[in-house]
Amino acid sequence: MIPENVRSEVDNLRERIRHHNRLYYTEDRIEISDGEYDALMRRLIELESRWPGLASEDSPTLRVGSQPLPRFPSILWDPPMLSLDNVFSAEEFAEFDRRVRQELNLENDPVYSVEPKLDGLAVAIIYENGVLQRAGTRGDGSAGEDVTPNVRTLRSIPLKLTSTSPVDLVVRGEVIFRKNDFEKMNRERESNGQDTFVNPRNAASGSLRQLDSRITSSRPLSFIAYGTAHWPAGISSQSSLFNYLEGLGIPVNPHNIVCRGVDEVESAYHTLEQKRDEFSWEIDGVVIKLNEASLQAEMGTLSRFPRWAAAWKFRAEEAVTRLIDIEIQVGRTGKLTPVAKLEPVFVGGVTVSSATLHNEDELRRKDARPGDMVIVRRAGDVIPEVVRSMGNSEGERGKRFEFPRICPVCGGPVAREEDASAHRCMNPSCPARLRESLFHWGARDALDIEGLGSKLAEQLADRNMVKDVADLYSLTRLQLVSLDRMGEKSADNLLSELQRSLRTNLQKFVAGLGIPGVGRAVSGLLSERYADLNELMDAPVDEFLAIPGVGPVLADNLYRFFHEKITRDVVNRLLSAGFSPQGNSTGDGEKPLLGLTVVFTGGISLSRSDARIMAEKAGAKVTGSVSEKTDIVVAGPGAGEKLQKARKLGLEIISEDEFMRRIK
Repeated sequence: MIPENVRSEVDNLRERIRHHNRLYYTEDRIEISDGEYDALMRRLIELESRWPGLASEDSPTLRVGSQPLPRFPSILWDPPMLSLDNVFSAEEFAEFDRRVRQELNLENDPVYSVEPKLDGLAVAIIYENGVLQRAGTRGDGSAGEDVTPNVRTLRSIPLKLTSTSPVDLVVRGEVIFRKNDFEKMNRERESNGQDTFVNPRNAASGSLRQLDSRITSSRPLSFIAYGTAHWPAGISSQSSLFNYLEGLGIPVNPHNIVCRGVDEVESAYHTLEQKRDEFSWEIDGVVIKLNEASLQAEMGTLSRFPRWAAAWKFRAEEAVTRLIDIEIQVGRTGKLTPVAKLEPVFVGGVTVSSATLHNEDELRRKDARPGDMVIVRRAGDVIPEVVRSMGNSEGERGKRFEFPRICPVCGGPVAREEDASAHRCMNPSCPARLRESLFHWGARDALDIEGLGSKLAEQLADRNMVKDVADLYSLTRLQLVSLDRMGEKSADNLLSELQRSLRTNLQKFVAGLGIPGVGRAVSGLLSERYADLNELMDAPVDEFLAIPGVGPVLADNLYRFFHEKITRDVVNRLLSAGFSPQGNSTGDGEKPLLGLTVVFTGGISLSRSDARIMAEKAGAKVTGSVSEKTDIVVAGPGAGEKLQKARKLGLEIISEDEFMRRIK
């Protein structure tokens, strides 16, 4: 028997969480902090776990995700989810309007719904009796991918409609990232040593099309509705449809404008273009629709486009300026990013004086050199970037920029990971990456030091209490208790953990050093090959190359790390602190993927070199392309053509988590 006070508290918690979801995703405002919201959710999870009889199909706790799918089922759309035809100027829209008036034989100017064009992934959501049943991507318009478990994790989408009577409805809209959510997510990924997403649209597409819905749940996606598959009873216009959807708790765009005639549409276009930087999400144009449902039906559709709507893209947010110099910035993970220093130029609503060139490959492809005139744009309306160089019309061009082999911050060696575009400083004591080095040193895949988390690592670095990872082993109890939220017991526990870590093995020690390309798999291979650290440090490049799975780039990174003075000094200081890591011989062990051919695609968390090594140790052959000879495709976020081909061939598709489970 569930006590009435418990049932009442659960109902109250659910309503409060729904209320705050509606505020954020529908009205773009907040009343409580993230911590307070999380506390409400934790309490609800606790009560539902203790009282299973309180389970409900529309509880906010169902948004945490579920077990990975082997692949996405198909879902059919009737009527199809069509694309939009484009107009590119006021003159072309005037011609569109002329055709509409002529075919409908209108005496007065038609009324249009002008809506901001969202840059995301189109989806449709099926509600039966007011409850979310299925959801899928647009796909080719007639059939898409059934991503129901993933859509259920989006807080902005109601699992149950707020209606007093049962409602059957197919809602169509766009899955997007809000600008602030996207930027916050990228900051967190950067601080965790993960690659950042280039733009919100691709990130939204990859995040929603995850075989593991728990990954989707961890990404702050939003949904904005723009229509329905069929007109609901009693709804006769686009504008009234938005009011109807909003009344059901479904988010719609608050910036839609109803216009009469060409002049008002053109004015609305320019108004939205000027205000685009103020919006919470990216827009790249406007969608113009006949407002009346009856007129839409009369105009009809073509095979690919509705004849009653058109998309009018905004002009590209680009400008031309001079590239003065190229500098290197070193991020918290040691990643080196080339940055163009520019003559200030106004673009996308702001004055830009620097722009990213992303990495060495992009720098070479764009062939940007100091003195060149370059085209600059605000990528995703957020991050300024150099699009391309226009050369230098005033004479000879400057020299190509040479990517440094020495870190500009600490003078340590710089290395590029195999199968990756990023360069990283290898010195774990580099001031630019010290906080990340300390956190990585204590991580589970490295020294596994309980209590050495990101917050503590940040405090130790910011207060100059440690200059490198070796200084951790000189910390005193008095120093530790002076830190925020560090009591005497916590300080004692951390000191005990640090002493325990001195007895670690070679695999964990090497993994903790943060050498580019050297994760748990490579460090495991080195531990099997070498008896101790001294033998590893003195190994020549050729010896590394002889280890299966270690290529030329990785072999060079290892050799340089253990022979460059700055990085070797760090290791020697750790040895002086009391480390004496020993290798081990584990033998061949079981080979669960023996004889199978594996392809990796999309944004998996493992580096490609680690993934390849782990698969090969399990007996698999790893290739870069999908064919009929492929046995398994390991798919991550943003997987594209390879994943599509694998589905057509009927191959087995698994997530990264499933791959790890199998090889273990």
